[in-house]
Amino acid sequence: MKPSLHRNLLKTSFIAFASFALSALLIPNLRAGDVLTPDSEGYIRDWVMLAPIALAEGETGVDATFKEQIKDEAALRPRAGDKVTIRGKQLTWRNITASTNYFDFNAILKSVNDHAAGYMVTYIECETEQRDVIMAVASNDEGRIYFNGVDIYAFSEPRTLLLDADKGRVTLKKGVNVLVFKIINELNSWQGAIRLLDKAGAPLKDLKIKLSP
Repeated sequence: MKPSLHRNLLKTSFIAFASFALSALLIPNLRAGDVLTPDSEGYIRDWVMLAPIALAEGETGVDATFKEQIKDEAALRPRAGDKVTIRGKQLTWRNITASTNYFDFNAILKSVNDHAAGYMVTYIECETEQRDVIMAVASNDEGRIYFNGVDIYAFSEPRTLLLDADKGRVTLKKGVNVLVFKIINELNSWQGAIRLLDKAGAPLKDLKIKLSP
């Protein structure tokens, strides 16, 4: 069955297409002060992660996509070591680096976490404003993205990971841009990926990735 999409993207909608997923291994414990870059294909591999957040009783994946799991989630600006208490459970933000072009929550956590939500946040630093940047997105399962505090994307049905499944255009402002990626896991695999391309579809150059605001 072809999944339905719910999107609220600046200037354009996302266009789905299929790709193949590769296995993921994660390397934790980057220093918060490290300055990094996207990989040679434009994929962002460095994130600050918070997970797993167990969904509330009776809450579906669709519910969780459109319900804040953390207060003011669009405005998140975490750094490693920050702590959050959700429904009585304390969680800590941590730095992660994916060794391939997508991240895998269960691989990082070394456990399978069904009916759960997780957040990945990264900080993209630009020396100049860059318009018409293509953001290519994949998630397993539901996903939502906030960019510089604006709700720009939501996918609200279960799916397997298809790299570059959805695409849309954004503007990277001069200075630091904040990308918040929330992913809901229904069952089994729990993954996501984002990469940035220029308007011709080539990996974007001259970007710095930071792990703190």
